[in-house]
Amino acid sequence: MHRFRPLLETDFALVYPIEQAAHQEPWSQANLLSCFGPRYLNGLMLVEGRPAGFYISDLVAGDSSLMNICVHPDFQGKGLGRALLKEYLACSKAKGAEAWFLEVRAGNVAAIRLYESEGFAEYCRRADYYGNGPEREDAVLMSRLFDFG
Repeated sequence: MHRFRPLLETDFALVYPIEQAAHQEPWSQANLLSCFGPRYLNGLMLVEGRPAGFYISDLVAGDSSLMNICVHPDFQGKGLGRALLKEYLACSKAKGAEAWFLEVRAGNVAAIRLYESEGFAEYCRRADYYGNGPEREDAVLMSRLFDFG
């Protein structure tokens, strides 16, 4: 069984290993630590008491941007990504969000399908945004501009 709680700056040691394991280009420690403060809405998912995933978002004037979301590979494929996304949407809505934004690698088809199933739609792309050299990948920018459920 999973449960959620706010993600605090003091949880850094719990979530940075998840960040490193879940992303091919993980955030730096400094980048992750910079995402705490009054404008941020961050959540931690625990499975049987163990940190399994988290999200980092901000909320400014009714707009919420999902800046990072990940589930540790040991817990992937069990619907926890969807549960984490739904928790983010519910928490941000409760705090006043009216529109939601995110970006995702174009090659992350599973994530794009998940976001689309929760009411997100692509509104533009950033060409060759991710990666270095010939291994570049577009960023797909998505939004959800209505209360989907």
